[in-house]
Amino acid sequence: MAHNKKKPADPRGGHVRIYWELIDSVAWRSLGYASQSLFLLMRRKLMGTNNGNISATLGDLKHYGWKSSSTLAKALKELQLLGFIAVTRQGGIAFGQKVCTLYRFTDVDVYEFPKLGFGPIAATNDWKKFASLAEADAALALTEENNSGLRISKRIGSESEA
Repeated sequence: MAHNKKKPADPRGGHVRIYWELIDSVAWRSLGYASQSLFLLMRRKLMGTNNGNISATLGDLKHYGWKSSSTLAKALKELQLLGFIAVTRQGGIAFGQKVCTLYRFTDVDVYEFPKLGFGPIAATNDWKKFASLAEADAALALTEENNSGLRISKRIGSESEA
């Protein structure tokens, strides 16, 4: 009779794996707390082979206390600019349907997703390109200058934010 060598399931459930190298990086230190929180919540969705098929919508994140679409947009932009995530599919209206933007983590390999229209991508670790904290902060400051208009955040701007 064959023995089942599969490990028993952890009674506490799953876990999120983030290596120390990423958390100790200068790019991570220049992220805001909202961006760090969003990274953890997005990483929670990462299973074994679904990197590249990760979404971050306000509807999904409301259960974790996210209320503002502008905070979510800013956190996503910071994560992209500092190289922690990258877009695999741009969202919007396609074929008469709304589709959400899909992201990948740059420190994890992406497997092929023919249904979503992208092939395998090796881990790029874009967050490693920042050598100093000043360099990472400068990258974030440039984007704030480009968006220098007064941002008026509506507390209850849409049905999803109500």
